[in-house]
Order: sequence, then structure tokens, then C-alpha cells
Amino acid sequence: MSRATAGVVLLVLASRAAPAQGVAVTVGPQFALASYREVAAGLRYQGTGFGGAASARSGKLSAEVGVVRLTLDPASGSAATSGFTATEVDAWVAYDLATYASVEAGLIRRTADPEFDAQSVGAVRIGARSFYEIGPGATVLFRANYLAAPTFSGGGHASFSIDLGLDLDVRLAGRLHGTAGYTFQRIGRKTNPGGTGEIDAPIQETVARVGLAVGF
Repeated sequence: MSRATAGVVLLVLASRAAPAQGVAVTVGPQFALASYREVAAGLRYQGTGFGGAASARSGKLSAEVGVVRLTLDPASGSAATSGFTATEVDAWVAYDLATYASVEAGLIRRTADPEFDAQSVGAVRIGARSFYEIGPGATVLFRANYLAAPTFSGGGHASFSIDLGLDLDVRLAGRLHGTAGYTFQRIGRKTNPGGTGEIDAPIQETVARVGLAVGF
């Protein structure tokens, strides 16, 4: 069983247990379109993938987790000669400070396969989000996260990295929701190959997702 499949299974099991504890939960599958760039090396990829997402809320506390498995191939003009797959796990825990604003923290973990065809990345998220009802049963959410203490499979460090997201949730009928989202991530990675001095090696990723979710 792949990591993405195992993650989706865990999301479904968690959703079944949550209602008994008074927690509102949504869970469902997603389809994704993605682009990935390692700018200094001229490596550009694009592709598609599948995964799942779940959210839970109890009072002012909320949590979200998403898992997606992406198949990425070299884009036109890329220096890359072969593609790779990536498994990405995103998670947040948030606390409402006001009716339409929360502070949040979480993590990101993206693993490339084959391991050295692209950078595997891990980082801690620290940021905030705002959310608004734009119509009956429709909510839009915007988040901005700083990615702290990033680690890379190929070494290096990043002094400043950011992850921005825009999400839409629309109640379609009863417990059925339609979901859509777009994320932009820029990691200001620097490396020192051969000890000859630091060079910029930024990483950039965008992911668009659409899916369905069921509320419990």
C-alpha cells in the first residue's frame, strides 16, 4: 500500500470515530494539478495526482490534513530528462482568535521518488488564516504560512520560505461538499556545493486541487 493510500485510509477511519466525540468532520478525495521547479538547476516539472483531505472542528479549535501522490514529468524547456513521483503530507492545527481569523501551526513533508531526482522537503508551518462566508453554504479561506526550519534531502538551508493557500468549500446537498484549492510555495534554499560559496537554489511549487467531501 502506498503512503498516499495509507494516509487516505487513516483519514476515513478518523472521520468515523469523530462524531461520537462531538467533533464536526469532513473527509473526501481530491484530484490535483501541480507544477514544480528547482529554479537554479532549470528543473521544471508538471503533472497530476490523487489524494484525500480531512478537517475537524470542536469549538475554537480546528485541524486539517491532506495527502496527495503526484506524478511529475519534465515540462517543455526543462533540463530534466526524467520524471518522478512525490508524496506530500500537509497538516495544520488552528485556534480562532476572532469570528473570521485564526492562528495556526503545522507541518509539511514532501518526499521524492527516486530520492535524488528532486528535493525531499520537510518544514514546520507557522501562520494565520482568514475565512469568510461568501454565500449560503459557501466559505472561502485564505492562509499565509512561514515555513520554519526546513530540511532538504540534498542539503542546504533556507532563511525565508512561504506557503500561501486559497480554498473554497461549497455545500452541494445535505452532507456533500464540493472543494477547491490553490497553493503557492516558495522556498529560498541556498546551497554550498564543494565549499566554494553559497548559491541560490530556490524551490517553487504550485498545486491546484478539486474534490468532494462528506460531513459527519
